[in-house]
Amino acid sequence: MLKQHIDWFEQYVQGFLTGDPEDDHHIVLKKEHSLKVLQEARSITDSLGLPGELAEAALLGALYHDMGRFYQYRRYKTFRDDLSQNHAFLGVHALRAAPDMPALSKSATALVRGCVVLHNRRAVPARLAPGLATAVRIVRDSDKLDIVRIMLDYMRPGGSRSDVVTLHVADEPERYNPELVAEINQGRIGDYAKMRFVNDFKLLLASWVYDLNFPAARRAFRDRGHVEELFGLLPRAPELTRLKNRIYSALDQ
Repeated sequence: MLKQHIDWFEQYVQGFLTGDPEDDHHIVLKKEHSLKVLQEARSITDSLGLPGELAEAALLGALYHDMGRFYQYRRYKTFRDDLSQNHAFLGVHALRAAPDMPALSKSATALVRGCVVLHNRRAVPARLAPGLATAVRIVRDSDKLDIVRIMLDYMRPGGSRSDVVTLHVADEPERYNPELVAEINQGRIGDYAKMRFVNDFKLLLASWVYDLNFPAARRAFRDRGHVEELFGLLPRAPELTRLKNRIYSALDQ
């Protein structure tokens, strides 16, 4: 069943390729990201021993979580929701408008669409049904793990560069928003609205430690050295050193 959905997804994405190298790069980037998020979700679901339909729905939610990104980029040439439309809503619309998509049960369809529409919320809403809450958190953890991988590829010295990928924030190597540092110091994930500079994006990525739900995701974040690398790319400042220590403490809890 999962292979049918992967094949369908890859064919769906083909319809957004135009032959323009820059545009196709961003479409392929999101396709590969979706497949990587699926891999991350496999690791988490395997670690949890979930029942069959719930595990499958979480995996499909991971595969389809960014369905809205393809239309978003084609229409607006951006991945910033505030400059276009909420890509989670666009994703649910894309799933509903896809009559040739492999069939799912009514309950699985609800879970998958729930994962898509909730994956980019600042926080998981309270009072979700337990199964949906678990599937959404799997998708959110998996998404975060792969976004950090991608962003580090675009933030390392000599790495890839794309203003679209880094969400059009200014690349001024010594600057960051103190308001964002204060927010993260309070144990909260960073707010996209407070991002002004690429360094703010690095801080926001590090703050995602506060919103990792499963031990497998937390281990992956630590074992891959994400905290160390993100702070290694930030300016040397005592307040950032203190923040790094706080992030490590949160990761170890």
